[in-house]
Amino acid sequence: MNQFKYISPKTKEEVLEILKQEKSEACLVAGCSNVLPYIKDKIISKKLLLDISGIEELNYIKKSEGKLCIGAATTISDLINSKIIREECSVLYQAVEYFADPTVRNSATIGGNLADASPAADTAPPLLVLDAVLEVENMDGKREISLKDFFVSPRKTVLNNDEMITNIKIKNDSINKHGCFIKLGLRQAMAISLATIALTLEVEKDKVIDARIAMGSIAPIPLRLINVEEFLKNKKIDDELLEKAIQKAREEIKPIGDVRASAEYRRY
Repeated sequence: MNQFKYISPKTKEEVLEILKQEKSEACLVAGCSNVLPYIKDKIISKKLLLDISGIEELNYIKKSEGKLCIGAATTISDLINSKIIREECSVLYQAVEYFADPTVRNSATIGGNLADASPAADTAPPLLVLDAVLEVENMDGKREISLKDFFVSPRKTVLNNDEMITNIKIKNDSINKHGCFIKLGLRQAMAISLATIALTLEVEKDKVIDARIAMGSIAPIPLRLINVEEFLKNKKIDDELLEKAIQKAREEIKPIGDVRASAEYRRY
């Protein structure tokens, strides 16, 4: 295993200052559920690990200025135990309820799950259909990035080396909608997803008013199915419509093949 230095900063400002100085040599960690295996397998070779798990100002779930705000260091267990998430953000709650195992859920964070940029990140599809926006910071200030614009390729995002995710924001009009999250894996939990889908739907008199659909593990990055969403709007729900929507989804996704499943399996 590569040698590295480990630091546990006490404040967000301390983290940002170190990131400014070290940039490409520093790696943020919280749960370490992915980073340590990456180091062991020499997938990454960072010389400095910054543990942000103890920074309280990055750990919260709250309503603020018409938005649901989730701190980047909020653990998966915190999400599961949150009344706000359980009652008002059901599609995200369904995704985290069977995330990995209890030990991992107690340490893995929502910010880390997104920043890792895995195609199989379970929190990404529900946050995509919720139109989540990421607040990122460096020593020069803040900027906002829509989650749909955040992922570039497996393990690569638009984050600069001196930036960190600090806050995940969801507008109030995106929550409290009927939704579901479905995960296809070898087991319900403790398995990397073969495919996931998150869906929210507004229906009035059997007609689709609004539909939001996102999938994971079926493309190099978590993907919002915009074309399928537009196809469903203002149409009456019936078996024929659903069959056509499924076909359009197969055309829109870009399946990946790996040791867990072939691209063709994921498409169908």
